[in-house]
Amino acid sequence: MTPQDRERIERTRFTILSAARASGAIIMLIGLWIWYGNVVRAGGHPPIGGALFAIGFVESLILPRWLIFKWRTPPNNP
Repeated sequence: MTPQDRERIERTRFTILSAARASGAIIMLIGLWIWYGNVVRAGGHPPIGGALFAIGFVESLILPRWLIFKWRTPPNNP
């Protein structure tokens, strides 16, 4: 693998991690908006908003860590 290939892979992975974090945060905000706002019905809709918030939380905080773990190079065994 050439240094250019390695750099391209690193850039792609960074972009994927950034997109996952950003979209997860947006989904969490939409979930809170539905939960407490008058979007779906008057007084909010906790089941839908809570589910969206949980999905956004997983996508924003847990998915990037899991991807980093999967992408980590294995340690060199002497």
